[in-house]
Amino acid sequence: MKLFGNTVKFLLAQRGLTAKELAERVNLSETSISKIVKGVTKPRQANLTRILQELCKTPEEEQQLLSAYDQMEDGAVEELKPLNTEVFEPVEEDRVRRYLEAKSQSIIFRESVVAELNKVGVQFQAPHQNRNIICDFFIPGTQSIALECKSNPTRDWDRTITSARLFREELPCDRVIVVTPFEESELTEPLLKRLKKAKVQIVPHAHLGEYFRTQVSND
Repeated sequence: MKLFGNTVKFLLAQRGLTAKELAERVNLSETSISKIVKGVTKPRQANLTRILQELCKTPEEEQQLLSAYDQMEDGAVEELKPLNTEVFEPVEEDRVRRYLEAKSQSIIFRESVVAELNKVGVQFQAPHQNRNIICDFFIPGTQSIALECKSNPTRDWDRTITSARLFREELPCDRVIVVTPFEESELTEPLLKRLKKAKVQIVPHAHLGEYFRTQVSND
């Protein structure tokens, strides 16, 4: 719980804001923000979105706050309502619209990956599940592959790296590939080092067919 609160404190200092000023900006009571900063309560999703918008100026800061949020216990949820419904409803609608847009992009991207796999004749299972562990695509063979689609490569790489480990252990599989719409060179050097250490291969969507024609068929 305290990790999230401490991260909020750090970002408040980075932005030169007080908890009271943040409360006013995100349309919550000062008491609610105080409980969040102290690690007493966990903000609801809509409140988290507004906090992210106010405090995070880079993808790295957003990822830092989201990772801290993911580590909070689900039971301790901030239930207080926003101060002003007229302010909250437009903000909530904007949040939902952005969620639906991201969901649409994710579905379209996944379908484009299906098209590429079919184009090169790759036999796959989609999705593939073993108990509670599930991946987007599973390619069986002497070197089995778990393939994940990541339409927004600026978000939640911690979860991707942990998922890769679980795929290997529990699906199981020999290789984990993450397909993104961007070139590997567009990812940061520290992230690339982490992915290499975790044995996660990044394959840009534009090169997916070539990858399976050369790297996989030649294994």
